[in-house]
Amino acid sequence: MRGGHVDSLSRRAVSGWAADAERPALRLTVSIAVDGVNVADIVADRLRNDLASLGRFGDGRHGFVYNFPEPLAAGRDHVVVVSFTEDGKPLPNGRHTLTRAQGASAGPRSIGARGVARAGSQAAASAPHSDPNLPEGGLTPILVTAPGRSGTTLLMGLLARTQEIVAAELVPYEVRLISYHAAAFQVLTAPADLERSTHPDRLEGDGYHVGFNPFHSPQYAQAFRTPAPVRDYFDQFAPDRLAGCARDLIEEFYRRLAHDKGKQAGFFAEKGNNLHKPTRMFTRRAFGQVRELVIVRDPRDVLCSHMAYFSSSEDKAFAQLTHAAKQLLAIRDEAREDIHILRYEDMVRGDDACFAAMSAFLGVRIEPDTGERGREVFRRHGTSPSPEASVARWRSNLPNALKARCAADWADFFAAFGYGQD
Repeated sequence: MRGGHVDSLSRRAVSGWAADAERPALRLTVSIAVDGVNVADIVADRLRNDLASLGRFGDGRHGFVYNFPEPLAAGRDHVVVVSFTEDGKPLPNGRHTLTRAQGASAGPRSIGARGVARAGSQAAASAPHSDPNLPEGGLTPILVTAPGRSGTTLLMGLLARTQEIVAAELVPYEVRLISYHAAAFQVLTAPADLERSTHPDRLEGDGYHVGFNPFHSPQYAQAFRTPAPVRDYFDQFAPDRLAGCARDLIEEFYRRLAHDKGKQAGFFAEKGNNLHKPTRMFTRRAFGQVRELVIVRDPRDVLCSHMAYFSSSEDKAFAQLTHAAKQLLAIRDEAREDIHILRYEDMVRGDDACFAAMSAFLGVRIEPDTGERGREVFRRHGTSPSPEASVARWRSNLPNALKARCAADWADFFAAFGYGQD
């Protein structure tokens, strides 16, 4: 006899269990659909001690938890259905309509005087006390996004040379406060996972790590008579405040850095966490206004650099770059106005059209590095004698069999970004 239940369903996550008492060793699969579109099929195989203690469901590993890659938009209603994949029948308590959150809108809740998205008047009032000697005004983040070995260090150096952009100039530019706070945000806003993360009986942990909030769970939501207030708290209120706090901390760091360098900057620049989508989305949630520079590079050259720099095996490097190529195609398909895609080859060659387009996108004049400074950085962190030599190195470095494999597996990427096959 098949059974199950959706214990918790919010804009961020779905959890519950699904099992068959007649086949207790079988792990059932459940499907999650949002507004009529299937978004995930997941296996219910997490340990549930309550099921194990019943004695009817084997070892009790029939629980499931699914976190949406991005929280469902608060500015509209959503119909979420959790069903058995086998026959499409909804689980008990598996059909929910999430109504538009109170006070939410399709865009940012409000725009603060400093020109970035604010989560509300309380967040603005609770901004940290900054040095009164620092210049007023918000800073817009420039996020440099690319897979490894694609020229992010070169681009960061070009951005940091301008008076309008501040960056932590410690080559290879790995001060990444946004990525750090994005990781913290993910942990602090995720639903409870008492099996693999923080348990209420062990809040002190090991003194070095903080896990998911154990009280963000159906068990403790029962403190409320109705689900709406606690659901809005965990889905909207707390994430908004945490994102606002992270924004203020990051911005204050770069305001102090700009003052230290004597810059009247309107932007700060950081490398992103490679192509990590949660980091990219967190930046937009926290700051509202973002300028994202996405670098694409011939993956055959990236493959050469990757194997040389990391001493990776051919298969491992190829698999990682295949995944990166798919992610870059997905970013292109987002067609966002706050994204600008540039080619590594054009950047290292100092192509006039490349730099004119990038400058127009940022509203800041960015010029190629024709001096020795950029070449010195390249000598320290590159795997070719010069930037020019790093272009089309695959022709001499890759064996013919691997060239053919690249041509077959990366054809869509080559066509999308203008890389020839010959």
